[in-house]
Amino acid sequence: MADFTAAQYAVDEVLAGISKNQITGLPPSNLTQKSAKVGDGKATIAWSVPKETVVDGQVLQTTGGLMIRRKTGEAPKDIRDGDEILVTTDLTGSYTDEGLENDREYFYRFFPFSDHGIYNLNPENIISATPKAYVLYGFTIDKNNSDPYGRVAYTDMAVGFTPAKVNLSTGEFDPGSWTEDIFFRQNNHVWMVKSDGTPDYQLDDNDYTKKAKDGTASDVSNSSYDGNAMARFDTVWIKQTEEGNLQKVQICNVQLDNDFHAYAHTRADGSIMDYIWMAAFKGSLVSSKVRSLKGLTPMNAQTGTNEITYAENNGALWSTQTWAQINMINMLLILMGKSTNTQAVFGYGHYDGGSSASNLLKTGTISNKGAFYGTSGNVAMKVFHIENYYGDIWNRIRGCVTNGSTQILVKMTPPYNTSGSGYTATGITPGGTSGGYINAAKMTSNGLIPQTASGSETTYYCDGLWFAASCYALVGGACSNGLKVGAFSLSLGSAVSDSSWSIGAALSCEQPASAA
Repeated sequence: MADFTAAQYAVDEVLAGISKNQITGLPPSNLTQKSAKVGDGKATIAWSVPKETVVDGQVLQTTGGLMIRRKTGEAPKDIRDGDEILVTTDLTGSYTDEGLENDREYFYRFFPFSDHGIYNLNPENIISATPKAYVLYGFTIDKNNSDPYGRVAYTDMAVGFTPAKVNLSTGEFDPGSWTEDIFFRQNNHVWMVKSDGTPDYQLDDNDYTKKAKDGTASDVSNSSYDGNAMARFDTVWIKQTEEGNLQKVQICNVQLDNDFHAYAHTRADGSIMDYIWMAAFKGSLVSSKVRSLKGLTPMNAQTGTNEITYAENNGALWSTQTWAQINMINMLLILMGKSTNTQAVFGYGHYDGGSSASNLLKTGTISNKGAFYGTSGNVAMKVFHIENYYGDIWNRIRGCVTNGSTQILVKMTPPYNTSGSGYTATGITPGGTSGGYINAAKMTSNGLIPQTASGSETTYYCDGLWFAASCYALVGGACSNGLKVGAFSLSLGSAVSDSSWSIGAALSCEQPASAA
């Protein structure tokens, strides 16, 4: 479907040029990507504009560069209005605009121009940003309080916030104070992401079978597509500490001090990514690749080594998910729900009735339900656009194992291995009854580590913990685990070679370094 608005602006500019005998070509196309990230007195804006406009195989124009102008109160009206921030020939790039006033809204307008000097004046190429010194949300957990709700208290800028929850009868999501303008939700959408890690196009938040831009059919069910359906997670910095009976977590948009870590967004070379991609669906096996697509049976009955190989067959930036990524999402869920009972807050998921692969849900069964969905029924659930984040089938992850003495070892950044060599010893050897409910966990800088399984389905963490020596981590639970499934459900009770029907994996993908 043609972009009528963009086409109309192109026509208007051509006609205006003809009337002045100045026309020498068409203006460039609109930006395909634009974003703004704020900091203390600054805003980092990023863009991408097509190099050429091609119709029916004919190159109609070549983009020469981009002008960016800034204004407060309203967007710049034309190429002379407001302050000129940058003129560049970089068609994909970013720029940090410093010396700004915090809590003041700045409008940026991008004016792509052709190699003949014709500007694109489409107002779709506008974005705004309001710098802030920082945004810091926090919560504490009282280890001695068994009430999943009563044990969590808000701190920092979260004080006074209303928690999020789903209506367990209808599945409808009430974000409370945690609306889409909260920094870690702003860009949390599902995209079709190419095998080289670059975003192709965004999907409709409430119907992944459609493109967000124009409503045309997407490739979310197309196994021939060179890529996968992935949810974007922007960088969050997390500080996790424990003192006495109080566990404390702070979540920030910037690194306030050296105790804040963005482990989920850290590359093997130590650099920090602006975002990562997490699979919208549990992985399915297609032609020796783990895929995240709608309408398929989740991959199962594979060894952990095979899962990693099949995931990495997508490309150099792809693999299975990690302990650091799961910990990040779990901390965000406690923050939003103000509870350690994720099933009661975000939905129970597909937790019961499974005995073979035939009982697993097809991927994408709730691809029309928005970012969050869940009920009290034995059905699919979703958080942050990740379907069946817990339940249905175990998610085997990298970065968490037990050694020969059943002590939990973790690693927060790549590279990973399946043996635990070079991992950090947490000092935690799980206790209680393997297969019981978690009633104690330790808050460490390397994540929230389950410690003891002597609880119940309505107290403390309300999720299951399994453990044995020399095992490899599974998270989330399966449809054969009953109410022990949930965000904190952790099985360290099977080796990496285990190939059960109830074990699968899901994709993650790094931001390409060239897109930083």
